[in-house]
Amino acid sequence: MRALIDSSVGAKLLVALSGLGLTIYVVLHMIGNLKVFQGKDAINGYAYFLKHDLGLILWILRGGLLAIFVLHIVLSVRLKLRAVAARPVPYQYRRDVRATTAGRTMIWTGIVVGLFTLFHLAHFTFGWVKEVETSPGVVENYLALKDEKGRHDVYSMVVAGFTEPSLAVLYIVAQIALFVHLMHGVQSSFQTLGLKNWLSTHLIWWLGFAVALAVLVGNLAIVVGVWSGVVPTV
Repeated sequence: MRALIDSSVGAKLLVALSGLGLTIYVVLHMIGNLKVFQGKDAINGYAYFLKHDLGLILWILRGGLLAIFVLHIVLSVRLKLRAVAARPVPYQYRRDVRATTAGRTMIWTGIVVGLFTLFHLAHFTFGWVKEVETSPGVVENYLALKDEKGRHDVYSMVVAGFTEPSLAVLYIVAQIALFVHLMHGVQSSFQTLGLKNWLSTHLIWWLGFAVALAVLVGNLAIVVGVWSGVVPTV
């Protein structure tokens, strides 16, 4: 495993595989969050299922996801630094003029997505970003809020979060960066794995675009839904 990680070819393969794994998670995460459109009971019940019914399985999945996430970031940064070190003086004639903007900015959109992920955890998982006044003069962490069935009130967290203009704008910017990153990342992963050829090039491009667009539309729909009042109040 160490030899695989140290080699450029092995590192690229692991980046591709971990990237596809994270993409699958992002899609599933988005689908689960769309339950907010079904109302408070649906999203709170879904959150309760993940936290209580899965139990230990959830923590195992979280640990595996964290490992994949860290591996993807570390290897991607290492490959970028190796590329820069191998050619400290840039070419006077750019051989990658045909490269897309998404491809040239992968490291930067990746950094934005990584930082946003940390913020997202602080916001919804740990409740460090926003608090709520539960009674006159009493401010509590959103994690302490319960719904009518005694479950953590995830719905109220989402609505309160996206009615805050600065938070909503931050999420929109992050989702655009994620769209750009996914659009090129999915295509690049298939190419690294040797699955891209003259027959499948267009299919893979459309697949990457479709996945990235679906995630962008799904996640932004939640923000816009809260803004517009489409998200039900109960």
